[in-house]
Amino acid sequence: MNMPLPQLSDLIQQRLALLHRLAESLEVSQSALVRNDAEAIARGAAHQAELCRQWSELEDQLRLQSAQHPLPTSHAASEHSAAIAHSAELEQEWDALGTRIRHLTRVHWSLLRHLERSLAVLARVVESCALTYTPEPGSLRTEVRAQVGD
Repeated sequence: MNMPLPQLSDLIQQRLALLHRLAESLEVSQSALVRNDAEAIARGAAHQAELCRQWSELEDQLRLQSAQHPLPTSHAASEHSAAIAHSAELEQEWDALGTRIRHLTRVHWSLLRHLERSLAVLARVVESCALTYTPEPGSLRTEVRAQVGD
């Protein structure tokens, strides 16, 4: 009982499509990081988490299919050569996507580190100016009482 090659190919195509969507999501998130768009960053992170969840499910499905249905050992000559050519194409696409995603994650990580450093500088500035801009506790209570009394 062997797993049909088209079914395995479909699962592999789904995996590649998922990686394409992950790469696109990382690119969109980089733009959000550059613009400091907190809402878009959060949406991107949620989308990427969902893609990773889908990836995990797909990998589990591929492992299960492989364990239940080992690949056939013999094919007709034309079917075998077509399968090898298709496999080579998929491998090239896989390698290209892997390279693209590694690059995108390095850029993404760099942008996040830059934002973290910027936030640390801003936190130090705010901390150093805290006494200047912090109102006296008594003045807040007086203003609130005056407003409530009106």
